[in-house]
Amino acid sequence: MKYIVYGENRIMTGDAIAEAALAYAAALGENGTTDIVEIPTADADGVAVRAEILLGPASQIMVESAPDDELEPEDEDLVNELIRRTDEVGGGRFIDAASSHSDEPAARSLRTQPPKGAGAPADHQD
Repeated sequence: MKYIVYGENRIMTGDAIAEAALAYAAALGENGTTDIVEIPTADADGVAVRAEILLGPASQIMVESAPDDELEPEDEDLVNELIRRTDEVGGGRFIDAASSHSDEPAARSLRTQPPKGAGAPADHQD
């Protein structure tokens, strides 16, 4: 589980969802554009809800570890859609970070240290 920290709020969601949202926010920021994304989470009573967050150049979000939860939301369609949107706005260097939400240092470093020659959008096949 991960928290997406957005302003003074924290949204608990699945690892892959949080990583894909962070990568998409970075790509939007690089391109000076915005988008609204619905993130699956739970309310204070544990009821499944969706939170809308505005991502773009002025967004200051971060992802941090959250307590594991056996009901971790998994939304493969949302993750794939965020990866597609990231690629569409020219965020090719962030796609691998979003799609490989592992604890491997090499995967995490893609957000800030893209491989050489990664300035162009990557060709990805789903």
